[in-house]
Amino acid sequence: MRLLLGQSKLGLERDQLVAVRDGRGVRVVCLSGALWITQEHSTADVVLGAGQSTVINRAGLTLVTALSRSTLRIQEPRTTGVWSALLGWLRQPIGGPTTAF
Repeated sequence: MRLLLGQSKLGLERDQLVAVRDGRGVRVVCLSGALWITQEHSTADVVLGAGQSTVINRAGLTLVTALSRSTLRIQEPRTTGVWSALLGWLRQPIGGPTTAF
């Protein structure tokens, strides 16, 4: 099963975990409690307290484990460049003002 989160708030009990696959660029924000984050092929784990965040900087598996009852937010990276411009253009209202040169 694959969940598309976008930007989601999750509650975890102590020792529960969330597995993130290929999450490079995803931001993990600890809203309450404490989180332990470990990334595949990295020797440096991260511990977050309430109000702290980190960005996953590797492809592969990342485990986010609650060290106590915790609430976290997962934020997918924002689109940039051409995709951002295209999305902005598509969101413009139809029939808006026009400019003549």
